[in-house]
Amino acid sequence: MRSFQSLRILGLWGIALLTGSLTAEEADFMADRYVVVLAVYKTFAAAQQDAVKIADASGLPFSMEGRVYDEKRGLIYPDTYEDEAFRGGYLARSYDTTVLPGKETETQYLSVERSDGYDGFKPGFYMVVAGIREASGDASQQADRFRTWAPTAYVKKTRIYLGCLH
Repeated sequence: MRSFQSLRILGLWGIALLTGSLTAEEADFMADRYVVVLAVYKTFAAAQQDAVKIADASGLPFSMEGRVYDEKRGLIYPDTYEDEAFRGGYLARSYDTTVLPGKETETQYLSVERSDGYDGFKPGFYMVVAGIREASGDASQQADRFRTWAPTAYVKKTRIYLGCLH
């Protein structure tokens, strides 16, 4: 298994795992996924503001999953994050659901993600993401649902590593 440090040396996760050499075991954990992008911004602040607005209007919760914005490093897990393997780095969202603080069940949610965390996305942007779907039809339906609040919503296919990162 790769450590956080080796992933970081290769580059940002989503891209690193695709452009670096994968072991046969790691390649088994790569999967096609469809990212439901509601909006794209050059700054984190604008993306976060829009994500909160869309979350409030749609009733879908917004979560950063413990990540914070750092002026020099962008969107990252804080240096004090409970899992030291991810401290100070960015790990792109890989799944459609999360467990929110104080809750016991998984739920769909909105997040802000770095575009360079996903294979095939133009780097340097912050995206409001409504989901990571296994099927393109499901992703398209989710994008359609959000067009009331996010008229530029679209779906983009990518490859995501779903294996262990420790």
